[in-house]
Amino acid sequence: MTVDSLRTLYDSEEFFEGKQENLNYYSFLAGEEYLRRTARGRVERFAPLANGRRLLEVASAAGFFLAEAKAAGFDAEGVEFSGPMARYAAERWGVPVTAGSIEETDLDAEAYDVIASWGVMTIIRDPKALMAKFHAALKPGGVWAFNTYSRQSLWGRLMGSRWYILVPNTSQIHDDDTLKGLLDEAGFDLVARRRDRPYASIERLLFVLLSHVSHGVRDRFFERVHFLNKLVVPFRAPDAFEYVCVKR
Repeated sequence: MTVDSLRTLYDSEEFFEGKQENLNYYSFLAGEEYLRRTARGRVERFAPLANGRRLLEVASAAGFFLAEAKAAGFDAEGVEFSGPMARYAAERWGVPVTAGSIEETDLDAEAYDVIASWGVMTIIRDPKALMAKFHAALKPGGVWAFNTYSRQSLWGRLMGSRWYILVPNTSQIHDDDTLKGLLDEAGFDLVARRRDRPYASIERLLFVLLSHVSHGVRDRFFERVHFLNKLVVPFRAPDAFEYVCVKR
């Protein structure tokens, strides 16, 4: 998709808060509890490696990760493609959030101690350029933490072309060798890799599982089970991994 097409998609209410007319999330804001619990764990894992406190989150959405990073003592700021979400995050959490594509946003050289980018790598059209940008923007020894889907994962192999992540805004799906090669070429040392273990509500898990059935069936089901959003559990993602890298 072009940048203008992506902007139209992410600026639309149907993407983040689409309800029955959703293009991705039934309600992103309704996931605050489990998204913040996930963010808290991620911050705790990379924080010991950070040499300073200035942090940039790319694709910060509603700012739930920024809120947790700020609470942990980081000087946090964000970049978010969706204009409405960027405004929401900045106003609610009192952190600076730039509205725009990270591929078009200039970053100062050696400005950050940490860059975090959750759910970003699949929508990047030029991952080599993005990695070079992150490397240049990090201070020596700076940390880049991210997660992404793996083509070699259980669901990637089982679902094939029916894999729910294969949507119009998806540009890149890597396997381990490709990703590790890109990281090494960009000047990053991979220091930690683990199966992504986020928190999610039972409603969100069912939403993903039912993405393989018709939207009409799924939407009729979700009209009756919103109470399941209050039931939050940790789980091991069958198709995504979390990475922590350090700038050489």
